[in-house]
Amino acid sequence: MRASTMFPTRKKHSEGFTLLELVIGIVVFTISLTIVLSLIVPQAEQTAEPFRQVKAAKLGQSLMNDILSRSYDENSDRSPPFVTCVDKPDPSNVNDNLCSDVLGPDAGETSEEAYDDVDDYNGYAISNIGGNYNGFAYSVGVTYDSSIDVTSDPQSDVYCPDPLDPINVCIPPENKQYKRIDIVVTAPDGQIYNFSAYRGSY
Repeated sequence: MRASTMFPTRKKHSEGFTLLELVIGIVVFTISLTIVLSLIVPQAEQTAEPFRQVKAAKLGQSLMNDILSRSYDENSDRSPPFVTCVDKPDPSNVNDNLCSDVLGPDAGETSEEAYDDVDDYNGYAISNIGGNYNGFAYSVGVTYDSSIDVTSDPQSDVYCPDPLDPINVCIPPENKQYKRIDIVVTAPDGQIYNFSAYRGSY
């Protein structure tokens, strides 16, 4: 009978991370994540900026089109023969015409739906439009622009009181020939976008 030989066996031990190694790993991961996020977040913000600019431009242009579609002045004709306020002399002042002296909504015009001329929008503002433009705001200002010298333009001559009578040629007060419309759109991030246009008395 042969004798069996016994060899010592080694037990296998499962190896893992020590607590110190885990702590160091978490610290390194946190620092790496902070660096990565500091690079990504500004890029994401810059990516959103063009979208806000497009929305602001669409909003400003849409509002401007609505305003420009209105009559020049409350005292301008909206039916034939379409005589504007510049062509209508002021009975109380031979050197003036019937264009409005005070710009803003007229009596009874308490909402945008009732606005029928350009300067009714003077002072009009909305703090939050809502809907697709949630967080956007705008304000409107309308003024006469005296920087345009209409007296140097031969086409600026008007005939009063009869447009067909050249004997009564007169020059309209230059301060009331053009109205400047300024729209200020404020985006949700506080960025301000300005839009301006002119409306002539035609």
